[in-house]
Amino acid sequence: MSDESNTTRMTRYIREDDRKEENTLEEQDSKKNNDSIQKENKPKSLVKRLLISLLLIIILVIVYSCTLGKYFIDVKEYKVESPTLPSSFHGLKIVQFSDIHYGTSINKEQLNKVVKKINNLNPDIIMFTGNLIDNNITITESIETEITECLSSLNTKAYKYAIYGNEDHNYDKYKDMMSSLGFTVLDNEVQLLFYEGPTPILIGGFNTLNTNPNYNILSEPIDDMDPNSLFRIVLTHEPDAIDNFLTYSPNLVLAGHSLGGLINLPLLKPLFLPDQSQKYYQDYYHLNNTEFYISSGLGTTGINARLNNHPSISLYRLYQSQ
Repeated sequence: MSDESNTTRMTRYIREDDRKEENTLEEQDSKKNNDSIQKENKPKSLVKRLLISLLLIIILVIVYSCTLGKYFIDVKEYKVESPTLPSSFHGLKIVQFSDIHYGTSINKEQLNKVVKKINNLNPDIIMFTGNLIDNNITITESIETEITECLSSLNTKAYKYAIYGNEDHNYDKYKDMMSSLGFTVLDNEVQLLFYEGPTPILIGGFNTLNTNPNYNILSEPIDDMDPNSLFRIVLTHEPDAIDNFLTYSPNLVLAGHSLGGLINLPLLKPLFLPDQSQKYYQDYYHLNNTEFYISSGLGTTGINARLNNHPSISLYRLYQSQ
């Protein structure tokens, strides 16, 4: 083979090698470009997925709070002990319900469920701490009939008590309805409560709609008895009102109104707290010698939703301590 042929063949090989090298370089460049594009797109894609996930979570939370979150009814049970409690009241069961706000999330079907839950607790005494019908609902004869038909099924061994809430504006209509259902409506007054024995306890209730109630009645003699020697229960609708009579050191105070804030987020103060429940809104406070409980209520108002705050009924078991 001639030198010329060898040279030509070598030249051809060199050119092919060059082309291969060029192709390899092009492929490498292309790969680098693709990798670079993928790296640029990856953070954008991740952020997009996170935003979509967050949006779905928010939508699910809103749907839950506007539907199921309003209808699961919790029963919160508490043990109350005091040496002042008469032995005849030892083991007494009190059920408190509050803030029905009928016409919002509570209709006839839901109210019947509430009544059934209360009756299943077999209470000795039932106490309602106000706000029967929502302020934005027009009270019709049909609504009155629905409420009375439901609440007339409430069963108790002894007593039923009620107070006015801030939205129970029609004094006479509210009192007539509750009285017809067997409730004693406490309108800035105290009474002696006897139960299976000669020694009573004192029950008092204040009217939120009265701008200047007489809190001194908690210390004034009643039927020649010194109230300070009695176990005393006070019903007040608005929690923050307790500062007006805490000096009288009642044993047990029950309130409502706050609705638990309706929307509860971790590490934050509850949202949508109404006036007069800005200071006290949690389930329980121990203030000096007073046990203070606040019901988160049953209905809704303002916004028709509940988040991390189910409607609830409160059950108190009273015990005489040594």
